[in-house]
This record gives sequence, structure tokens and C-alpha cells, in this order.
Amino acid sequence: MSMKEYFSITRPINGAMGFLATFLSAFIGNDLFYKSYLLQVFLAAIVVFLVTAGGNVLNDIMDADSDKVNHPERPIPAGKLTSTKASYYFFLLFAVPVIISGLFLPLISFIIVLAAEALLVLYEMKTKRLGLTGNVSISILVGLIFIFGGTAVNSVLKMLLLFLMAALATLSREVIKDMEDIKGDVGRKTFPRVHGVGSAYYLSLASIVAAILISYLPYYLSIFTYLYLIPVALSDAIFLFSAFTAKNDPSRSQKYSKIAMIVGLVAFASGAFSI
Repeated sequence: MSMKEYFSITRPINGAMGFLATFLSAFIGNDLFYKSYLLQVFLAAIVVFLVTAGGNVLNDIMDADSDKVNHPERPIPAGKLTSTKASYYFFLLFAVPVIISGLFLPLISFIIVLAAEALLVLYEMKTKRLGLTGNVSISILVGLIFIFGGTAVNSVLKMLLLFLMAALATLSREVIKDMEDIKGDVGRKTFPRVHGVGSAYYLSLASIVAAILISYLPYYLSIFTYLYLIPVALSDAIFLFSAFTAKNDPSRSQKYSKIAMIVGLVAFASGAFSI
């Protein structure tokens, strides 16, 4: 066993996106944050990366059996990392953010970290098996990244629309992922298993359409400049393509939705610049 397994089990791309989103939300909240809040923002971004990583490790621990069918290449089902060692790793990844936020970040940031970790544990222990409730939990957690970044620079109100857009887009992707994993999700009341793939498809489509409709409000409310419009239109187009392909090819669909999220982050970054 090498360090590669400890790295891959965290799904670092997800954490990197959270890290970047934290910096972006801080920049949107205060484009001069580097003068007064740079250290706080950097620490907040580290916290988001570690919490995301810990959540992914916990997910792999809890899904060890179903991943033998759904994701046999992951370290635990592949026999490259034991559940016991992964558990120790998870506790470390969750402890460090609590310490950092408690010592160096505002009280509201510390409270959000505790709430986020509690939601992640509750998700893996219970709400994940309750279908849509679990999907909504993850969607809220992703949206909270933008709120969290705003707390690092004492600017939260601007983040509410970003929270809503990110949550709706994530809800669509989470439902699509459940469509992809329907064969291995034995014993889980996921939305596709309870209501059928067709209903799940329409739910994911409705969620992404709602996110797209909201996505132009930050420009009209002058939160973002016109530089936001082209990349957000591209992100929206990719999201729509992802949603429309979900019914016949959910695996391909959720990969495209991740690309759309990355383009969406570019749109947020572009829109935050003033010219």
C-alpha cells in the first residue's frame, strides 16, 4: 500500500473545486480580501478541502459493499486500503478542520464546520438511505461552501444566490448519480429505486432548469459584471446537455455535470472582476 490510495480515496478533484470555490466566494464578497483577510481565506479553503476529503473517505467506508458493484476500482473494494485504516484517516481529516476553524476563523465559520460535518455523518448513517432527503443534504453542503467563503471576509448576503444555484445544480447531479448506481444500491430508498428512473430524470431536469433560470439574477442584481454572461451561458448549456442525457446514459451525464460545475466556477470568477 502506498500514499496513492490515501490520496485517491479523498477524490481530490472534488476537494480542489471546494478549495477554489472558497477563494472565489471570498473574492466576490470582498475583492480586496488579500489586504486584510488573505490568511483567513486560505485557512477557510483548507478547511473546505479537508472536510470534503473526509466526507469522501467516510462515504467509501460506508459504501464498501455496494462499491464492489458500483465502483470496484476504489481503494477499499479493490483491497488496496482497509476500512480500519480508512476510518483513522477519516477522523484525522474531520478533526483538523474543527481545530483550524475554532482557533483562527470567525465563530460563524466554526459553527458552519460543525454543522457540515454533522450533516455529512448523518448523511452516511441515515439520510443517504432516505432517497431525496440525502440528495438535498449533499446539495445544501455544497451550497454552504459559498456561504462559508463569505464568512471568512464578513460578507454573506452576496453568497445567497450562489448558494441556491450550487445547491440546485448539485441536487440534479446527485439524483443522476443515484440513477447511475441503481443496480448496486440494494437496501437504499434512493429516488430512482422508489419512484423509477423516469421520475428521477424529470426531477434532475427540473432542478437544473431552476438553477439555470436563477443563474442570470447575479448579473441583473449587479453582483457580477457582464464578463459573467458568456461562461455562465456555456455552463448552463453543458448542464442542460447533462440533464437531457441522464435517462439513457447517467454515467456520461454526471461526468458532464462536473465539467459544467467547473465552467460555472469560471463564470463566478469572471463575473467578480470589475472593468
